[in-house]
Amino acid sequence: MRGEVLSLSALFFVAVLFSPAPGQAFTDWQSEDTSVSLRGFTGLGGSYNRNPEAAALYDSREDLLWDLDQRLLVAAKYRENARFDLNLLQNIRATPSPVFGVRPAGVERSGLLSWQQHAGGNSEANLSVDTAAFHYVQQNIEWSFGRQPVNLATTTYFSPNDFFAPFAAQTFYRVYKPGVDSARAEVRLGNLAQLSLIGVLGYSPESTTDTDWRNRPDWSRNSLLARVAVNRNDWEWGLLGGTVREHRITGGSLQGEFFDWLGVRAEGHYAAPEQDGLSGWAEVSAGIEHRFADSLELRLEQFHHGQGYSSSEALSQALVSGNLAEGYTGRDYTALGASYEFSPLLTGQALLLANWSDHSQLLSLNGVYSLSNEAELAVTLALPRGEHAENGFGGSEFGLVPVTLACTFRVYY
Repeated sequence: MRGEVLSLSALFFVAVLFSPAPGQAFTDWQSEDTSVSLRGFTGLGGSYNRNPEAAALYDSREDLLWDLDQRLLVAAKYRENARFDLNLLQNIRATPSPVFGVRPAGVERSGLLSWQQHAGGNSEANLSVDTAAFHYVQQNIEWSFGRQPVNLATTTYFSPNDFFAPFAAQTFYRVYKPGVDSARAEVRLGNLAQLSLIGVLGYSPESTTDTDWRNRPDWSRNSLLARVAVNRNDWEWGLLGGTVREHRITGGSLQGEFFDWLGVRAEGHYAAPEQDGLSGWAEVSAGIEHRFADSLELRLEQFHHGQGYSSSEALSQALVSGNLAEGYTGRDYTALGASYEFSPLLTGQALLLANWSDHSQLLSLNGVYSLSNEAELAVTLALPRGEHAENGFGGSEFGLVPVTLACTFRVYY
């Protein structure tokens, strides 16, 4: 055991100590100037994975996995200008078969607020402070300090301007975004303009720690960004600049509608390494969307990933060497998504991802059924298509992904 892990029974005790009420915190306290509310979340999921035929990539052809998430959320407010947010996350899960050359990247933040225990040969328990941030509003400025989510994305599936713990395109559940160690100032420049100043601490990878990141900041990997957003004629225009992990960033974004019918979103940036002799690259995503009167919503996005590999052969070489680009591996992608409310209780979503560099695809289907005001059941099916590995190496990005059927029960209180 490395560190100390809060026992599962302790969080359950806190969660069930009070009876949950629909749409309310399970307990709250309020005085003339101060209010405190406690909320909770429990998610229990299981999945079946059918792995590709590649002995060097997976230990077995099949994996049966389970995952239990528990969150305790505390929101404290003092008068109208000060508040504190706390999100404690405990996760107990079965560890999947390892993938050769690919190590799942955790959130880049200090491991001082995370603890891990290996409960057995194929399971582990983790406790972490996912959010702990203080916010203070002073006239037209909101100051934020601590561990908090940072998101500068405009597009939905591909978000090149979301530099800190972005969601994957095929992630349907996005209620909780991981926090990073940061400071932020939001300055209202008027009714239609806002300036964001963001500083995020960076950390060096460290495979011997629980979180795979060192506990102390690596000052060379710190990030400092400024973003100005202006609304003109119902269109939002954004400019972005600064430094992110030893790269100089220059970019922008826009979002709006044509004729109140077709939504348009775009964002991107150019990253120039601070180290001499290295080439920069561009990351650009653009999409259109429309929601029909019958609740059907369609969305199409195109993504150019300048840091990715332009062919399956280059990907194969990177896989063998273990030198994979962060996030997506290809150079150009397309995403086509749809969502539809079959009834007030049942919502379905579908997403088709295509990697044009190696011609692999991934079809993801998701259905969510509302069991009550505070409980839901979600079922997800992932069907990859692409070249499989030969002799344990090679293949395509989505061809290396297992077929997955997952079911998750979620309850909020």
